[in-house]
This record gives sequence, C-alpha cells and structure tokens, in this order.
Amino acid sequence: MSRCRTWAGSAPVRSTQKGAQPSGLVDALQRMTQTHRAQQTRGYHFCPWCVSRLLGPRGDSPRGGSEIRVMGNGVAYAAPELVAHYVEAHSYLPPAGFVHAVLSPDAFS
Repeated sequence: MSRCRTWAGSAPVRSTQKGAQPSGLVDALQRMTQTHRAQQTRGYHFCPWCVSRLLGPRGDSPRGGSEIRVMGNGVAYAAPELVAHYVEAHSYLPPAGFVHAVLSPDAFS
C-alpha cells in the first residue's frame, strides 16, 4: 500500500527549506511536467513569488494548472506543476524523499 504526500500547497515556499538543488533536479522536474501530470484543473494559478506577477502583465508570469506525481519508497509524492519553477527561480529545496524519488533511475520507467 502506498501513501500520498503533498506539501508545497500547504505552506508558502518562502517559509520552507531553501538551498542548492542537486544536479539534474530542475531538468527532471521540467520533464515530469510533461510525463507525470495529474489532477489537471479547469484553470491555472500564477507563481505567487515572482516579481513579474506583481509588476508586470500576468501573461509573463509562470503559471500551472496541475500536479506532478512521483513514486518513491512506497510514497506517492504530489507537487504543484510549478515545482520546477520554484526550485529554479526561488531556490526552493523540496523534501529529501521527493528529491530522491525524482532523481531515482526508476522515476521515468
């Protein structure tokens, strides 16, 4: 039996762990936005931390409308589609279990 774990929607990225991401994490997450999508919504949300959202037209802001899901150690991790953007642009460091699952050789099999 697997468990599902989600975290990014429950706490602002600003208050979570930040740091240097492991090599390949952003590329893997960007790929997963195409291959591991789930829970597509009828609309989308903008990155709440981008300056372009606050100062510029909304069309320039990153936006997402689904989740990505990845299995690791019997846990189904769910993250917003924008998690790759959060990591790359805002130095967000997801939980270690999620990072391990994303970088696992089995992640794309």
